[in-house]
Amino acid sequence: MRGFTLIEVLTTLVLLSALAALGMGLLTRPAQSFAEQTRRLELVDLADTALKRMARDVRHALPNSVRIQSAGTRTALEFLHTTGGGRYRAQLEADSSGDPLVNGAADTFDVLGTLLLSTPIDTGLGGQANCLNNLADCLVIYNTGTSAGDFNAYQGDNIATITAVAPAQLSYDNGGAWAFPFVIPPTSEQRFYIVDTPQSFVCDTSVRQLRRYRDYAINAAQPITDANFGVAGELLAVNVAGCQFTYNPGAGFRHGLVTLRVVVDHVASGERVALLHQVHVVNVP
Repeated sequence: MRGFTLIEVLTTLVLLSALAALGMGLLTRPAQSFAEQTRRLELVDLADTALKRMARDVRHALPNSVRIQSAGTRTALEFLHTTGGGRYRAQLEADSSGDPLVNGAADTFDVLGTLLLSTPIDTGLGGQANCLNNLADCLVIYNTGTSAGDFNAYQGDNIATITAVAPAQLSYDNGGAWAFPFVIPPTSEQRFYIVDTPQSFVCDTSVRQLRRYRDYAINAAQPITDANFGVAGELLAVNVAGCQFTYNPGAGFRHGLVTLRVVVDHVASGERVALLHQVHVVNVP
C-alpha cells in the first residue's frame, strides 16, 4: 500500500530521461562549438602562415620579374629574389679618380656606399653560366619586364655573374660584349640589384599542397612542374583546395600589386577557409 504504482514509475523514468537528454545537450553543445572553433582556427592559421611566408619573399622580388602561370591543377608564381643592391659609379670624379661601370664583357666598378655581400664561388663556367645555373649571385641592371621588347633578366638581356666582391666594389662577367641597357647614360638613380636565386610558389590542388621552390636555374620559360624545377619543393601548406595568384604591374613608376588567395578545407567536416593577401612590389628599375 505504501509502494509506487507502475504508472508513477513510468512517469518518473520519462521525466528523468527528458532531463538527461536536456542535460546532455547542454553539456555536448559547448564541447562541439569548441571543437568547431578550434578546427576553424587551425585552418586560418594554416592559410595565414603560408600567405605571410609568401608575402615576405615576394617583397624582395627583382623589379618587373613577377610572372604567373597555370597548367592543369597547378598554379605557379615566380620571381627573381634579391638579396641586396645599390648604386653604381657612372662617371669619374673631377680628379679622374674612381672606377665607373662601363659596357663590356667583364668589368669592375665602384659601389656608391657599402655593399654587404659574400664573395660568390667561381666554378669556372664563365660568363653568365654561373649566374644562370644558380652557382653564383647575379648582377642585374634595368630590368623592365618579361614581355617582348623588355630588358628581361630571365632571357639574359641584362644579367651577369658576379665574380668578386669588395666592400665598395663589384666585379662581373657576362661572357660577351653585349652592353647593360642604359648604363651610359646612366639609368635612373644608377641602380643595380643582386639576385641570388629564382623562387616559385606552386599550388597543386591534385595533391592539395602549396610548395616553395628555390635554388634552381634561371629559365626563359617559367617552370611549373617538379621536372622543370629540378629541385624538391618545400611544403608550405596542406589541405589546399585552391589558389589564385594575380599580378598588376602598374604603370610608369608605380608599385606593382601581387594578390595571393589561398583556400584550405577540412575534409571530414567540409569546413573551408579562404584568405587573401596583397603585396606591393617595387617596379622602378
